[in-house]
Amino acid sequence: MSALPRFELDGRPLVRAGFATIGLAAVIAAGSRGGRWIDPALLGYLIACLFAFFGVAYRYFAWLERPATAMFWRWTLKGLTTPKRWLRIPRMAAALADQMVLQRFIDFRAHRRWAAHALIAWGCMLAFAVTFPLVFGWVRFTSEGLNPDRYQAWFFGFPAGAFALGTPVALLAFHILDVAAVMVIAGCLLAFMRRLKDEGEQSTQRFGLDLMPLLLLVAVSLTGLLLTASVRFLDGRNYGTLAFLHEMTVILLLLSLPFGKLFHIVQRPAQAGATLYREEGETEGLRPCATCGRDHIRPNQRKDLERLWNELDLKGAVHSNGVHHLDLCPSCRRRTLMKAHSQRLHGAFDPFAEIPLPTEPIDDAVSLRS
Repeated sequence: MSALPRFELDGRPLVRAGFATIGLAAVIAAGSRGGRWIDPALLGYLIACLFAFFGVAYRYFAWLERPATAMFWRWTLKGLTTPKRWLRIPRMAAALADQMVLQRFIDFRAHRRWAAHALIAWGCMLAFAVTFPLVFGWVRFTSEGLNPDRYQAWFFGFPAGAFALGTPVALLAFHILDVAAVMVIAGCLLAFMRRLKDEGEQSTQRFGLDLMPLLLLVAVSLTGLLLTASVRFLDGRNYGTLAFLHEMTVILLLLSLPFGKLFHIVQRPAQAGATLYREEGETEGLRPCATCGRDHIRPNQRKDLERLWNELDLKGAVHSNGVHHLDLCPSCRRRTLMKAHSQRLHGAFDPFAEIPLPTEPIDDAVSLRS
């Protein structure tokens, strides 16, 4: 029987994720007035949120410890703590909005792909913004005094406005999750259509990584819409069964966040720092290639990559002609590689050089048996 693969956890990300989860639990306790405002019907969601947060925090802290990611992270923190770069904070906020809200980096590829991604992202962010405060007990609704026709909204224990039933505000408040569900389903359908028609996507997609997240999103959205349909059109029939199915799909989605493709939702804000890093390097101009003279690398990128190269203890940084590998443009790197291959193939490389040649003929039968 083959041994099971070892499952190892890094110490520092594990401790940091633990403290972050404890911090979230403390904020939940404070916002829900010691847990008194937590709805018992949402307790399963709350436990799943804490487990999912721990997994996401662990993976995120482990991701930040990677040398390349740590380099961008240090640069971003330096930009936020250095007075000289404080003027870039509005630009960083704009880049963050561009990455998370407008998502133009996908529109450059294809409009239909952008539409699918935007509908899924906006629908999920809208659902998270509503669901998490309700599950954590930060937001609740009560009747305004003894008037059953008016609702009072509470946020962290403080009044946050009142509205009357039957008004557009009440309709939006009670069905905003339905709007988010329709957006997510529409985006998932567009994504499924693209994956069914695009031969490039079909050749690279995997069920667990690419299709399963979409199926979970559709399941969560569809069961949520069925809850509304049960209340409005079926007089609440089968509501308990549908509520259980909806809770199960939501829990599965939450627990899959640290391990699946949806984790890039947490990673995406870091792209804002990378965008500003690129812009700052471009203001200094590009360094030319040491061979052909073509501009190809930013000065800050060249300096940080050399530091990263030394940190990872990579070999072959300096070529035989004394030129650093980072000072060559991609075309010159390919030419250097092909030249090295050509030299090897002309006899400089012989995989059998260390095997002595036989001095006497060897019987074919003996050689086959050996």
